[in-house]
Amino acid sequence: MALPWQSSSTGLHEGGFRREVDFILYLMSRGDLEESLFLIERLKASDPVRADSLNYLEGWVLYRQQRLMASAMRLLNVSESSPVYHKSRLFGAYNLAHSGNTVRAASELTSVRVNKGSMPAAMKNLQMGGVALLRRDLDTYLLHQEEFSGGFHVMALEERRMHQHYETIRDNPPRSPFIGGLLSAAVPGLGRVYAGKAPEGIVSFLYVAALGALSYDIYRGKGPGHPLFIVSASATGIFYLGNIAGGAAAVRRMNNEFRYEIDQRILFDMHIPLRNAFN
Repeated sequence: MALPWQSSSTGLHEGGFRREVDFILYLMSRGDLEESLFLIERLKASDPVRADSLNYLEGWVLYRQQRLMASAMRLLNVSESSPVYHKSRLFGAYNLAHSGNTVRAASELTSVRVNKGSMPAAMKNLQMGGVALLRRDLDTYLLHQEEFSGGFHVMALEERRMHQHYETIRDNPPRSPFIGGLLSAAVPGLGRVYAGKAPEGIVSFLYVAALGALSYDIYRGKGPGHPLFIVSASATGIFYLGNIAGGAAAVRRMNNEFRYEIDQRILFDMHIPLRNAFN
């Protein structure tokens, strides 16, 4: 972990503070994260001058605890004068995106100050492209994709993969649950087939078809007023309606599964360059 207080320009070499920080890092290495947070909060209360260093350190403890929103708030409080400004702001925005707050992530990334042509500028652009994909804002993604250069090895592969994610999203628009239900109303199980769940669709069709055939046989043999026919026809109707609802639900489930899978890939390709660039 880069330590901003090691820079001579920060004036943070005083022995007492250094010993406190070393002890916090020791606790972190042992996994004593709650005690680390306690000591950081104590230092923040007694030494507000070093807020950047302590916000940075606290952000990483919270990150290790998977408390991403809290981590983002600390990291985003690191000022532009800090030597870890870019790392803190970019990781903070990533934590927001990973937590589902893509609107604020995009806003925070927009506000990050970078020098054109620098590695932080390219990283910011990659992150903004990833956030646009998470939001399914394909037009905005393409604006950032135009700036992908492949000029920085820490993110060249991820720039290429990000465009693959774009193509996957573009070529696989969400399917309609309404159409899934409608297809299942026309042919039992067809909505599940439309959702890419062909085995489930076949099973659904066989259940409804078998119950319908049984009801028809009872109807022919005993007439429409027989209790056995009424029970059988009711069961057929329930399964038929369930098949319609199941067709719509299968489409929603497929859409959710696809979104989750591609989002995880996008987040992975946002995270790896950050980790490699700022370790």
